[in-house]
Amino acid sequence: QISRPTELFWFFLNYIPFTDLLYPHRLIKYEVLKHAFGKLTPVVNISVPKNQKKKIIWNSRLYVLIWINIFVFSFYIGSILPILYIILPTYYGKPIWFAVNVTQHLGAAIDTKDHRLSSYSLKINPILSFLYWKMEYHLEHHMFPMVPSYNLKKLQNEIKDQLPKPFNGLYDFYKAVLPSVIKLATNPKGYYKVNLQTNNK
Repeated sequence: QISRPTELFWFFLNYIPFTDLLYPHRLIKYEVLKHAFGKLTPVVNISVPKNQKKKIIWNSRLYVLIWINIFVFSFYIGSILPILYIILPTYYGKPIWFAVNVTQHLGAAIDTKDHRLSSYSLKINPILSFLYWKMEYHLEHHMFPMVPSYNLKKLQNEIKDQLPKPFNGLYDFYKAVLPSVIKLATNPKGYYKVNLQTNNK
């Protein structure tokens, strides 16, 4: 989760389709390919038990085999649709995913025990809300992590008098928070200041 981007150019590239391909070494598919050839990443070497590493290698090989079959099938039927629907959504759909997902903590305060200062909630349309598993109520999720995501809106209604007012959509969020994101690139104290006096009474 990106909360304090220091390289603004690369941060804003996330809102443009296919820009992931500019740094392929950061892609999860690149890691899967490395694992398929038996070369484990440092994170895996450090964190995965020795008896589980072979599973990672063979699972990665299975993924690569599936990708190859998709390309072969697309070539066989003379259509790019299988690639378009299965391989490429990660790249052309990322801007939407990123625009919503990054609202969780972007530009927020850190090193605080008050979740109201480090997490946000916002209102989004029903389609995005469904695709996002109702996690736009992210502040409520951090305060009560055992509450299922589909009940977060009900929870928000119950405790809204104790919470900052949620942002009214993505435009409202970015209009308020982006200036702080830009400040944070050079000033560690430039985080977004949440107004705790604002509530939903």
